[in-house]
Amino acid sequence: MAADRAGDVLGGPADATRPANPWPRILAFVLVVAVGIGLAAVCVVSFASPPPREVRVPLANLQPGTPVFTPITTFGNDRQQRTYGVWTALDTNGRTVALLSRSAGSTCHIRWDATAKAGAVTGMYVDPCGAGRWALDGEVLEASATKDMEEFRTRRDGDQVVVDTTRVLLGTCRTESLLGCSREGIPLERTVPKGVLPPDFAIN
Repeated sequence: MAADRAGDVLGGPADATRPANPWPRILAFVLVVAVGIGLAAVCVVSFASPPPREVRVPLANLQPGTPVFTPITTFGNDRQQRTYGVWTALDTNGRTVALLSRSAGSTCHIRWDATAKAGAVTGMYVDPCGAGRWALDGEVLEASATKDMEEFRTRRDGDQVVVDTTRVLLGTCRTESLLGCSREGIPLERTVPKGVLPPDFAIN
């Protein structure tokens, strides 16, 4: 005990003012900085990466008469903050149809209503902000809209439907004086640069 009170014979008495070993704190600081840099890099890469140029929908998910919605954030959203995207479906002829969910007339997100009826048709796309109603293939029902829904080209890849979102086919005109639409049998196409919808596809 006396030896302890005397301190270290070689090093002298214990110095209470001597700072503790700084290395653990330095290493912890470096670790925190490294994690912060890593998270920042992930954010930068995610924002800098180009948007997906195609949408893939498994065929098993496509049931006749029931479209599947895929949101695409780069397309933007409507006034109610509903994200635009692609409705993919099999029409009554078994053809794969991929339609843009943005209404050209109201700019609202078009939804699918399986219970809505128009004549002999049950189930349709509905513009919640306007009178627009469209059949499963995107064609106007009962002249409720000035043009058909915008459409994307599709292809089959094994057991998947691939939707090309780099281009959009403007809906077919339903009035003679309408701009920003395709004429019957003459599809008008617009590119979608960087995943952003073109400003001239929705003129009505």
